[in-house]
Amino acid sequence: MTVGLAGAGLHVLVYGSLDAGVTDSLRVGSFVGPLAQHGVEVRSWQSFTDDILVSPGTRAEPRGCTAGAAGDDFLRDSGLTALAWSDVVVFRRWRSTHFVCTECEMAFGGDDKLAAHVRSTGHRTLAPDTLIRPIVELLASHPELLGDRGVVYDTDDDILDYPDWTGLGAAARRERDLALRILSIADVVTAATPVLADRLRPHARGDLRIVRNAVDPAWYSGTPEAGLRGDPRVVYHGVPVRLRDYEVARPAVDELAHGHHGLRRVWIGAAHEPRVVACVDEARPWVDGLAPFGAALVAARPDIGLAPLLDEPFNRAKSELHWLEYSMAGAPTVATAFDGPGPYDVIRDGEDGLLARGAADWARQLRRLAGSAWLRSEIAGRARQRVLADYTIETRAAEWADTYRWAATHGGFGRAHAASGTGNVAQTAAHAASRGAGLAARSRVLDGPQGQR
Repeated sequence: MTVGLAGAGLHVLVYGSLDAGVTDSLRVGSFVGPLAQHGVEVRSWQSFTDDILVSPGTRAEPRGCTAGAAGDDFLRDSGLTALAWSDVVVFRRWRSTHFVCTECEMAFGGDDKLAAHVRSTGHRTLAPDTLIRPIVELLASHPELLGDRGVVYDTDDDILDYPDWTGLGAAARRERDLALRILSIADVVTAATPVLADRLRPHARGDLRIVRNAVDPAWYSGTPEAGLRGDPRVVYHGVPVRLRDYEVARPAVDELAHGHHGLRRVWIGAAHEPRVVACVDEARPWVDGLAPFGAALVAARPDIGLAPLLDEPFNRAKSELHWLEYSMAGAPTVATAFDGPGPYDVIRDGEDGLLARGAADWARQLRRLAGSAWLRSEIAGRARQRVLADYTIETRAAEWADTYRWAATHGGFGRAHAASGTGNVAQTAAHAASRGAGLAARSRVLDGPQGQR
């Protein structure tokens, strides 16, 4: 197969889920169809368990490996059939690999004991992924298994510095060594923002590219619910832990609500959190899935969208996703402007959004929008045009296709260490199997943490 040329077929193998959570869908799942139009086929590693591994007529022959009886058995049992199919291997964000309850930090001796603890306490925790560490270590220790395949590591959060307030700080710190290990073998590291790219640059061995998030206009179909109260409706969306960020805008929002008859404060995503319910007029539940969430945002009829963030390192590396979503739902955005680079630098203040640097700015910008339906419409309209021009799935798919092709043609980690003969690769694989690597002997690959909007 010739890769790197326009129209040439390319196989991209993703470790983990394509669409189990918000970030999986945003960064991988939503691009499967559009990437196919660019000659790029995307599959999850796990999909081979129920497809290629059980369908002899479709099983791929491994490149750079002699598939004799023993070798074929190993490939079938270990999941290297999936690796053999690929031109590019993609790892994403971070995954919990320890048997530790992330809510109470109790450690357990195995999956069954952790599961029993969760059942008995009702704690919400991350399911440990026991496969990714041996897979990464196998590829790092035996890069000849990669051959000429490229490795891509993608993230849209600062994987090396999750703060404790997210509820994932301790869990992420336990996996920091794994993230650094993947960064050390990746030929390309993709980040959602320039700030995040700068954070990862000192640890990245390979090329570093910024591939921003994108949206599909089809996600924001439908119409507002009938009979909604509020004129205007000031909307914020996020999980309960984001109350700390909402506090940035809350004084200005509350002051406006007390002085502007009819204004209604709406929060989507924390309907069962008492602290949230107490500070808004209308609390709506979270809605899973990109399209269902987009429809729910439109249904809530946002007249003004809020995007407040505390100015701190983790938040500075966040993306402009809130602005994209409000823009597609027909609302102008008021967002935090940081003292330095931040997620909302992309907003053209006064044209396709409004920026606020402090309490006085928040109050001023909100008064402007609340007092003028015309201004709200003008800014929202320009924001939507900008998003449709620069941030659609189709536009971003071309960037992903180019990134994957570059990785396939320039990936150097495996090439630099490739064995001179094909037999050596098979021997290495068999040796790894004998040491218990068994990469796909288990049929279940557990999903990592979902993103926090």
